[in-house]
Amino acid sequence: MRKRVKKIYLISLLLFFVFTKAYSADLTIVYPTNNTVVFNRTIHIVGYVKKSEEFTIKTNNKVEEIGNFRKLASKDGEKYVFMKSVTLDKDENDILIDYKGSQQNLKIFFKTSTVAYRDKVKKKTFFHMDENKTLCVSCHSFEKSSDCMKCHKEKTKTKFVHGPVAAIQCFQCHDKNNYFTPTQPVSTKCLQCHQEFQSAMFEAKFAHGPTVAGYCNICHDPHGSELKFLLNDKINGICNNCHTDKKSGVHVLANFNSNAHPTSDKIIRSTGEELSCVSCHNPHYGKSKQLFQQDVTDFMELCLKCHNDKL
Repeated sequence: MRKRVKKIYLISLLLFFVFTKAYSADLTIVYPTNNTVVFNRTIHIVGYVKKSEEFTIKTNNKVEEIGNFRKLASKDGEKYVFMKSVTLDKDENDILIDYKGSQQNLKIFFKTSTVAYRDKVKKKTFFHMDENKTLCVSCHSFEKSSDCMKCHKEKTKTKFVHGPVAAIQCFQCHDKNNYFTPTQPVSTKCLQCHQEFQSAMFEAKFAHGPTVAGYCNICHDPHGSELKFLLNDKINGICNNCHTDKKSGVHVLANFNSNAHPTSDKIIRSTGEELSCVSCHNPHYGKSKQLFQQDVTDFMELCLKCHNDKL
């Protein structure tokens, strides 16, 4: 009896591994790959399964069902292609794909730093590579901007939408002949429209490094944003990505009461706007090395723009 139970147990265990292995082989994630660095808060998970059965994708504890598939015939048999839009948190994101008990884990990094952007451009870890496009050509021609909207409708749904996106002119910025990657350097393309900004920046004595290096989208989302000026994050959050030594929330010299000057959580009386890094510093260019606002060159002159009652 004991031998029979043991035999049944071993057979059951074997069948479990066989079916788990089979389901694992039946799920293929095309994009993104593990440890991919992205610069958009919203990305698409693209892949295919051998059977059109529902499964789940869990992103940062948010679980979503996948049940819509596009049937695709291939030399390897039928595939059921799926695509799911997910929203990422800043920095590291854990994505768990569970297909009938077979799980795949992905770590995806949403970054906005110049170093991360530079590394991504070098690696070209973009989706629209030749081997991936074979999944899509049955539905997409990749010849018209309107084809982009079949997958990227969310680009037009934000509170503030970039003009070319609202007009569905994707190929103004994306190169059809280079896997639809953004034209490099990015600033060259941006400045074709923002010419008034170009002349002011290049005539300025000092300019912000990411700006002149062509990394406009370190701070600005080229498609759309819930924030004014198409910002990727709140102002101080963007600045602190690079200026990590300023994350304490205090800045400048302490006054006579030994209280350091705040960088947030205060309202500027003269403007009614919330205090932030750009209250004092121009994020693009300036006449001083510190990129002081209002064309100010002297530190004390800047202070008196708000604190003229101290004279």
